Amino acid sequence: MAKQRKSNQETLGGVIDRMLDIYKLRSGLTELSIQSDWAKIAGPVIAERTDEVLLKGSKLIIRLNSAALRQELHYQREQLMRNVNEHIGQDLVKEVHLR
Repeated sequence: MAKQRKSNQETLGGVIDRMLDIYKLRSGLTELSIQSDWAKIAGPVIAERTDEVLLKGSKLIIRLNSAALRQELHYQREQLMRNVNEHIGQDLVKEVHLR
């Protein structure tokens, strides 16, 4: 009986996923995805009044240019967190900080 050679072939997607993890690039790509789709995630009214959206580990930091909106969103942080996690397809964001 002939021995089968073990294949060391891997899908391109698998290689890219490993490289993203090895070089710690995944969080940067996730942050870019959130930033580019922020109007879809949070809605156009919130997006217009957002200066910056940052992802630091499991914290989502949202810089707003409206104190009134910041106060209103304080009560909607859980929903924002769910929307972002749904958008990125994983339960990454654990905290939302409004500034």
